[in-house]
Amino acid sequence: MKNLLIFFLALVLWMQVYPNAAQPGFWNAGGTGTFSLLYPEDSATYRKIQMVREKVSIQLYRGYAVVRGLYHMYNDTGETLNIRVGYPLNASYEGSSNYREEIRFDSLYSLRALTNGRMEEIIAQPFSGLENDNWYVWNTAFAPHDTTVVEVFFIVNTNETSISQGYSRDHNNGFIYLLETGATWKQPILQGEIRLRLMDGLTPDDIRGIAPGDAFMLHEDGKTLMYQFSDLSPTGENNIVIAYTPAIDNFDFGKVLLQQTALFDVVAAFSEELLPAGNFFLHSFGDPFEVSDSSGTYVGVLFLAIIYGIPLLAIFAVIFVGYLVFRRLRRNKKIS
Repeated sequence: MKNLLIFFLALVLWMQVYPNAAQPGFWNAGGTGTFSLLYPEDSATYRKIQMVREKVSIQLYRGYAVVRGLYHMYNDTGETLNIRVGYPLNASYEGSSNYREEIRFDSLYSLRALTNGRMEEIIAQPFSGLENDNWYVWNTAFAPHDTTVVEVFFIVNTNETSISQGYSRDHNNGFIYLLETGATWKQPILQGEIRLRLMDGLTPDDIRGIAPGDAFMLHEDGKTLMYQFSDLSPTGENNIVIAYTPAIDNFDFGKVLLQQTALFDVVAAFSEELLPAGNFFLHSFGDPFEVSDSSGTYVGVLFLAIIYGIPLLAIFAVIFVGYLVFRRLRRNKKIS
């Protein structure tokens, strides 16, 4: 009976520590964040440079997004600061409400970086075999007591997003912009603007959800969204997550990249244009982490039945057999 009790406790402990195969989250979304720290030895220099203005312009298409980022960086020291800046190819972080979001920055052929209007040479690219082969990296010089303007363009594939909740899963288009990476620089970010334009005939009804839910204002034209902030020290709560339209079968992202020059021209014009006259108003887009597919509920029940049901049946069977053996031994003892 002692061995039976030990076996029972071992099975209970095993069931308690069994890993969660239903990890919720927002996976493989197209996205990135503010260009940020790569080398630890540059960390002290980063704290001497402040992002006085961040302006990000996003155009959402069916299957992809085109982005222009414009960053005004002020060096308040009396010396020129030379540091390496960059963008990660892939990243992951813990989001709010216990979600884990994995970011996929898929722009191997489309990233462009400019400093004060001058095209930068990317000195390290993903899969280059270097120590930091997950980054696009370039050198930037920040003049003393002056503002340096860093400009980037890129395209991301939004069509590979998988949204999971419990054992349910949806495949949609998804986009993420990590505002929190701006916390690398001297804080706070003095002024910021994230503007978004729906392309390809997309409408607000095509957006399944946006987080943070109270960030974006929708223009009455039904295709322009705006998020403005000031004196912000960004955290994970400020990261932008967008889910929209179901994934496209047999999507040819390579064909999109062939149009990058024209796409960059369009997003640059959008970035510079005056916002349309008219009213912006709050609009509820829902939760981007919500999953509509309920079939996962049945899968989850079946999974739990297999994981927990079989061990429990085994435990009861062992207890029952043990009980029968104990009764027989006791009966034989009485007869003898």
